Amino acid sequence: MINLTKYVLKRPVTTIMCILCLIFFGYTSVTGATMELTPEMDMPMLLVLTNYSGANPEDVNDLITKEIEDQVGSLSGLKSITSASSEGMSMVMLEYEYGTDTDEAYDDLKKKIDLVTTQLPNDADTPVIMELNMDSAADITLAIDNASQNNLYSYVNNELVPEFEKIAVAADVSIRGGSDEYVKIEVIPEKVSQYKVSISSIASDIQAADLSYPAGDTQVGSQELSVSTRMTYNTVENLKKIPLTVPSGDTVYLEDVANVYTTTDSSSSIARYDGNDTISVSISKQQSATAMELSNQVKKTISRLMAEDPDLNIILVDDSSDSIMESLMSVVETLIMAVVISMIIIWLFFGDIKASLIVGSSIPVSILAAFILMDLMGFSLNVITMSALTLGVGMMVDNSIVVLESCFRATASSEKKAGLVEFMDNALEGTRVVGASVLGGTATTCVVFIPLAFLEGMTGQLFKPLGFTIVFCLTASLISAVTVVPLCYMIYRPRERQKAPLSKPVYRLQDTYRSAMRVILPKKKTVMFISIGLLMFSLFLATKLDMELMGSDDNGEITISVDTRPGLMTEKADEILREIEGIIVQDSNLESYMTSYGGGGIRADDSATINAYLKDDRDMDTVDVVKMWKKQLADVRNCDISVEMSSSMSMMSSALESYEVILKGADYDEVKSISNKIVTQLMERDDVTKIHSDLENSSPVVEIRVDALKAQAAGLSASKIGSAVHNAISGVESTEIEIDGNDIDVKVEYSDEDYKTIDQVKGLVLTTGSGGSVALTDVADVQFVDSPASISREDKEYKVTISGEYTELATRETKMRINQEVVTPNLTPSVSIGLNSIDSSMNEEFSALYKAIGTAVFLIFVVMAAQFESPRYSFMVMTTIPFSLIGAFGLLFLTNCKISMVSLIGFLMLIGTVVNNGILFVDTANQYRETMDMDTALIEAGATRIRPILMTTLTTIISMIPMAMAIGNSGNMTQGLAIVNIGGLTASTVMCLLMLPGYYKLMSGNRKIIKEKRGGRRKPWPVIAGSFKKNLKRNRKDKGRSEE
Repeated sequence: MINLTKYVLKRPVTTIMCILCLIFFGYTSVTGATMELTPEMDMPMLLVLTNYSGANPEDVNDLITKEIEDQVGSLSGLKSITSASSEGMSMVMLEYEYGTDTDEAYDDLKKKIDLVTTQLPNDADTPVIMELNMDSAADITLAIDNASQNNLYSYVNNELVPEFEKIAVAADVSIRGGSDEYVKIEVIPEKVSQYKVSISSIASDIQAADLSYPAGDTQVGSQELSVSTRMTYNTVENLKKIPLTVPSGDTVYLEDVANVYTTTDSSSSIARYDGNDTISVSISKQQSATAMELSNQVKKTISRLMAEDPDLNIILVDDSSDSIMESLMSVVETLIMAVVISMIIIWLFFGDIKASLIVGSSIPVSILAAFILMDLMGFSLNVITMSALTLGVGMMVDNSIVVLESCFRATASSEKKAGLVEFMDNALEGTRVVGASVLGGTATTCVVFIPLAFLEGMTGQLFKPLGFTIVFCLTASLISAVTVVPLCYMIYRPRERQKAPLSKPVYRLQDTYRSAMRVILPKKKTVMFISIGLLMFSLFLATKLDMELMGSDDNGEITISVDTRPGLMTEKADEILREIEGIIVQDSNLESYMTSYGGGGIRADDSATINAYLKDDRDMDTVDVVKMWKKQLADVRNCDISVEMSSSMSMMSSALESYEVILKGADYDEVKSISNKIVTQLMERDDVTKIHSDLENSSPVVEIRVDALKAQAAGLSASKIGSAVHNAISGVESTEIEIDGNDIDVKVEYSDEDYKTIDQVKGLVLTTGSGGSVALTDVADVQFVDSPASISREDKEYKVTISGEYTELATRETKMRINQEVVTPNLTPSVSIGLNSIDSSMNEEFSALYKAIGTAVFLIFVVMAAQFESPRYSFMVMTTIPFSLIGAFGLLFLTNCKISMVSLIGFLMLIGTVVNNGILFVDTANQYRETMDMDTALIEAGATRIRPILMTTLTTIISMIPMAMAIGNSGNMTQGLAIVNIGGLTASTVMCLLMLPGYYKLMSGNRKIIKEKRGGRRKPWPVIAGSFKKNLKRNRKDKGRSEE
C-alpha cells in the first residue's frame, strides 16, 4: 500500500488525470442509473382467481376452492396456500420459497389448473392465474372528465384506454366509475309465453345469427384461398330482424318478443375526485420498467390527448415517481448535510480550512467510485442504497482523518524546514505508519457485511445492496485515504493550529481523563460489575421495545378502506361514502381525495377505498392525521372503516394500535363457535374496543332447494331449474356486435321491474321438456339462510381473524395478556392461534438477521485475532460490543423507536464500527507498555487517543443525526438504523475510554511487553493502530533474542 502512495506522490499529474476519469465515469453512472424507491424485490407469489357467478361463499369454497387447493398442494417449492371464498369468486394465493423460478412455477401451476378445471362446475369460469409482485399496485392514477361526451365511460374505455395501452412500459390499464353501454334485449313475458320460447333459446338464436364459420380452402386459378361462412348484425335495427326458432314453426322475429335498444348498466362502480363524479384510470408498469419511464410516457400521452381535444380534462391524481423523487431528494439533502457537518468537525479540531478541504475532497471521490461499482453490480439509486452512502460518509472520513492526523504528527516531529519535499516526505511517512492500521480497521468494518451476501428472502433482497454499497464506500475511502489525502497534503501544505476551536477543550479533557483514570483503574473489578450492570439494564430496556417488520415512509397519503354490509345496494353504499367524505374534507390538511367503489378486481364488490392526499405544508404529521380521522369516523354506521398511512412499504409495516388474533382449525363450525365465544368475551373488556371478526358480516341469502322427485315428475333437472332462475334474474350475455368500430355486449334479460322481489322469483314459471309449464314453487322450496360474507383458509385449514382497537397505549405485553386471559382458555386441541403474514415474516426475517449478526461477531474476532496475533487482545477489543448495546437499546427506548429489520441491520453495522476505537486503544497501549508500566501506559493510551477517537466518532455520529431525525418522506424507513449506531457509538466511545483499560488490566495480568530494540530511540509519536506484519516480525525477533 505504501508503494501506491509513493507512486501517487511522484506522479501527481497522472493521479489527477485518474481522478478526473473517476469523476467522469462516476457522473455517467449516476445520470444513467435507475431510480426506484426500494431495491427490486422478487416475491414469488401466484394467484388463482375463479369466477362462479351466483354461488354463495359456502358453495364456492366446497366446489371451487377446495378442489384447487387439493390439486396444487403437491407443487414443489410451495411455502403456503391462502384462500378466500366470497360470493361468486374464489381466490387461491400460493406463496413460494424465495429463489423459486416464477416462470417455472407458473407453468407447473398451469398444468395443475388444467387438470382440476374438468372437476369444477360447468357454469364456473376457467380459473385465471395471475403473478403477484411488489409492482402489482397501480403506479399512476388519473381522473378523467369531458364535458362534450354523453357517455364518458364508453369514450374513455374505447378512445383513451387504448392510447395508454400503447405505452411500451405499461403492463395494465384498468378503468373504474361510470356505466358501460350495452344492447339490451328486453323480453316481453307475455310474448315469450305465447310463442313458447325462453331467454336461453333467444340467446342461442342470436349467437347462431352472428356467425363466422371457417369451411377450409378452395383453389382459384393457381391460388388456394380460405373459405368461411359469415353473417353479422352491426346495428340495432338488424338485430331486431333476427328470426327465432319456435315450436310452432311460424316465422317470428326478435322484435316480436322483445324490445331491443341501447342502454347503460346500472352503476355498480363509483369513482369520484374531490367529490365530483369522474372516470378513474389506473396504470401499472411492467416489472422490468421503472416508475420514472412510465410517468414520462404517460405525461406525454396526456399532453397529446388534451391538445387534440380541448374539452378533455385529465388530472394526474397519483404518480409514484413523484414520491420516489421526493424520497431520493430528501436522502440527497441528508447526504450533503452529512458531508458539510463532517468538514466542520474536522475544522473544529485542526483549525485549518485546508485540512477540512483535504478530507472533504476524499468524500466525493469515494462516493463517485462507489457509484461506478454500484453501476457494475446493477444496483439502482433508491432509498436503501442512498442511505448507505449517507451512513458511509461518517465512516469514509475515518480513514482520511487517521491518515491526515498521522501526517500532521510526522510534520510536528520533523526537524526539517517544511518545504514541498518535506511535506512530501511527511505525507509518505504519515501514510506508511498508519497504512496497515487503516487497512485493518476497514477490514473489520467490511467483514460484518459478508453474512448479508448469503441472506435470502426479503432481508437479503432488501439489504444486500446496502451492505455492498457501504463496502464499496469503505474500500474507495481506503484507497482515497492513502492516495488523495497524501497528495492533497503535499500540495496544500496545511498547518495544525494550536489555537483551533477545540484544542483547549481537548487538552482539558485529556487532563480530566488522566485524573479520573487514576481513580478508576485500581478499581477494575468495580468497573467490571458496573459495566455488566449497565448491560443488564439495557437488555431489560430491550424487552420493553415494540417490534415491527419495517418502518413505513411518509408520503402524505392516507388510505381509508370501507367494508359495507354484504349485499348493500350501491345507492346506500354511496351515501356512506359521501358521509365519510363530508368528514375528512373539513380537515385543512387535506389537499385532494379519490373515492373508488366496486368495479370488480380482487377486492370484494362491497369494499370501497378513499385515497386521501395531504398538503405538503400540513400542520400535522400523517400518523397524527390518521389517529384523528379514526376517532372522527368511529361513529359512521353500517360499515367497517380502516384508516392507515399509505406507504410503498405498508405491506411490511405493523402497528400495535390494533389488536388482532387469528384462529385456525380443520372444522369450520368449531372454529366459528370458538370465535363467537372469544368475540363475546372481548366485548366485555375495557382495554380493547371495536371488536370485529370475519364471521360477523354474514348475510341472509335466498336458497332454492329443489325437490328431486317433483322435478323429475315434471321432466326437469336441478341444473335446468337453476339455469332458468339465473336467466330470469341475471339474464344471458349472448354476443358482441360492432357499432361504429366499438364492440358492444348484447344481453338478453327481463325488464328491470321483473323478478326484482322475492315474490316475483317465487312466481317464476318454468318450461318443461314436453313444452308444458310448471311454477317454481311446485318443484322447489324458496328459503332464507345465513351465509358468511367470505370463508378464509390457510394451508387447508379454516381461518378466522378477530380484530379490535386498544383503548390505551399498547405494548406486546398487552396483546399477550389478552390472549392468555381470553383466547387461550377457549382453544381446543384442534383449534390453534395462527400468525398473520406480518408476524410470520417477522419471525423468519429476524431469525435470519440474528444468525447474520452472530456470524459477523465471529468474523470480527477472527480478523482481530489475526491482526494482533493474539486471541486475548481480540477478546479485549470485543468487550466494546456489549458496551455499545447499552447506548443502542437506551436510545431506541428514549426515542420510542421499534426494533425492525432496519434497526437489526444497524446492530450489524454497529459491531463492525465500535471495535475500531477498541483496536486503536489496545494497539496504542501495547506500544506504550514497551517503555511504561501498565497503569501509566493505559492512562496515556486513552489520553493520547481521545482526539482521534472523538474526531472519527463525532463525524460518524453527527453525520447520522439528519437520518435519525427522519427528515424527508422516507426518513422513517431508515431511522432505526441511524438511532442504533448513534446510541451504540456514543456509549461505546465513553465505555471504551473509561472501562476498557480495566478489562485490559484484568485480562493481561502481569505480562509485560518486551521493549523494541532496533538501535536508536522510539519514534516520539505513537502508531495509530496495529500492523499485521510489523507485529509478527517483532514477536519473532523478540523470541529469538530471548533464546540467545
